[in-house]
Amino acid sequence: MTIEIIRRPISRARLSSLAEAQFGDMVKAVVDVERGVMAIGGELQADEEAALMEDGSAHTRPGAVRPDGRR
Repeated sequence: MTIEIIRRPISRARLSSLAEAQFGDMVKAVVDVERGVMAIGGELQADEEAALMEDGSAHTRPGAVRPDGRR
């Protein structure tokens, strides 16, 4: 799966399709809270972090996103 940098809100349907392609019910993500962007779709969260750093981020936070909102 290709790393995608999300700059605007995405729909739950889009998030669900990304989750299905990765882990079924979740997608790994790295977020830059200050810039309001996140990277998703990497094999490793380190890859997503590197993509955000290349895009200009200084601080990131790894996590997982579930389309249904569960933690």
